[in-house]
Amino acid sequence: MEIEGAIITDLQEALKEDRKCLTQHSSFPDKEEIFRLSQESFTHTVQVCSDYREVSRILLSPNSDINLLTQIKRITYSEFMHWGKLLFYFNSQHHSTNVHPSPIPVDYLFEIYTGTLTNIIVHWVRSDDRISTSALREIMGYAQTHSPVELIYSINFDEQADPDQPSHHFNS
Repeated sequence: MEIEGAIITDLQEALKEDRKCLTQHSSFPDKEEIFRLSQESFTHTVQVCSDYREVSRILLSPNSDINLLTQIKRITYSEFMHWGKLLFYFNSQHHSTNVHPSPIPVDYLFEIYTGTLTNIIVHWVRSDDRISTSALREIMGYAQTHSPVELIYSINFDEQADPDQPSHHFNS
């Protein structure tokens, strides 16, 4: 519990620190800007995940207590409320012709967004893959700026030798 508490505290501080780079915007960022910001905005968060990677692998294993994962998702969801206001509030106040109301309720959109980012990090922590932290931030950037369908279309299934062993485009 003490280790979980330290992870959560450090993760909260890293998320707050990473949020600072998002305060420089006065307009709705496009996909390219969001991708660029993801390279900056997850620097501290991904570093904390890297620092705690080995112990988190145990604490987040499939047979472990779900408490840590629940706490991580809760603080990620809470932090996204801040990020959403910084990145997307301008757009919600000044409707663009490029934006259409979502048929998905806001709380579900938050779950989709935060769940995606949380799951990417949890997968990275659990895996034996040693991609770099910058490659991890790049993956998170793509996940934020592309729909799951767009991401799936980019897979070359013919090059997948073993479906249980995904290939990694972002090896660094």
